[in-house]
Amino acid sequence: MTAVAKRPAKTPPKSPLEAATPSGVQLQPKRIGEIKRRRSRLFLSFILVCFLPSVLGAIYYGRFASDRYVSGASFVVRGFDSGSGGTSDLVSSVTGLTSSGSTTSDSYIIRRYLLSPDLLVALDQDLDLQAHFGAEHIDPISRYHTGQPFEEFTKYWERRIKTTYDSTTGIVTFKVDAFDPQTSFKLANAVLAAADLLVNNLSTNARQDSIRFASAETERAEGRFLEAQLALRQFRATTGTVDPAINAQLDAQLIATLEGEWVDLQAQISSLKTRVAPGARTLTQLERRATALQAQINERRNAVGTGSSSNTNATNADALSRFEALKIEQTFAQQRYASALTSLEQARIDADRQQRYLAVFSNPMFPQDAIHPIRLRNSALIAFAFFVFWSISTLIVYAVRDHIR
Repeated sequence: MTAVAKRPAKTPPKSPLEAATPSGVQLQPKRIGEIKRRRSRLFLSFILVCFLPSVLGAIYYGRFASDRYVSGASFVVRGFDSGSGGTSDLVSSVTGLTSSGSTTSDSYIIRRYLLSPDLLVALDQDLDLQAHFGAEHIDPISRYHTGQPFEEFTKYWERRIKTTYDSTTGIVTFKVDAFDPQTSFKLANAVLAAADLLVNNLSTNARQDSIRFASAETERAEGRFLEAQLALRQFRATTGTVDPAINAQLDAQLIATLEGEWVDLQAQISSLKTRVAPGARTLTQLERRATALQAQINERRNAVGTGSSSNTNATNADALSRFEALKIEQTFAQQRYASALTSLEQARIDADRQQRYLAVFSNPMFPQDAIHPIRLRNSALIAFAFFVFWSISTLIVYAVRDHIR
């Protein structure tokens, strides 16, 4: 009977720790226990840092997070500035960009105003926002806790409103969320009305500022013109003459006439002396007449040059100089006043043309469904964020530990 060869007994499969150990090398129980403890700590950290927060986040968004209803509007700030409208439209058609100007700055002002405490105070007075956002049915994380300083309510409001501005099209968009559709719709309409009122006030203030300077210049020019008129009137009342220049011209014409007559008399006297005796009656009369004419000529010349007028002690030449100075001042003041009136009218035209208004093309709609929070997305984001945090933290801890060893 042939002997049956005995098969070698099968060795049990090696554990992963034994497989990773080189042949002939036995793992020490201490090393095995350390690896098990490390795995236990790693699993515990995953539960505490990643899994448990993710579950809590999913529970919060799935069961406790309050629904938020969103309503909003879109608008642009437009103006009546037709003076440069052709150039702006040409540039916009070529570049696709809106012309930079006061409408752009107004849009940024509106965005800042929508986040400002001034708007929040007005909205709180009209809609009692603190009572709405602090209602007991809202979850504690989303709820505004009343009794805090108003600055905290302003920070909370910044989380309830979102504003965007498209610099290419000039469109301003805002969205507000509330915890019931009625309040959301009312709040969006109130915000839009406040933005419209702000633009109207900005336009009115700009118009008043542009007209105020022109009006002040017109008042100053009018006052100067009235002063010049009054000074000229007082001069005429004092001297008793309407226009000393005309009087001087008449005096000059009278002197010329008298001198002509005197020259004729001198010719007659010279001619008569050759025919009559020196003491002849006719010659004597002509000589007396010539003497009288010479006296009149001298008197008129003195009146024009150095003689005194009947009403004042000033000479006619001085009076004429004063009158010309007053007349020049009156003419200059009149021209300045006319120019100021023209500038004021042009300022009014420009102010009317540069008015701003709110062009709303997307009005607030009554929300039908709560679009916030997005529960599945937010839960996934929380889980992903905590997983990334746990992974990076674990890598850093192991890297530091290996470096220390």
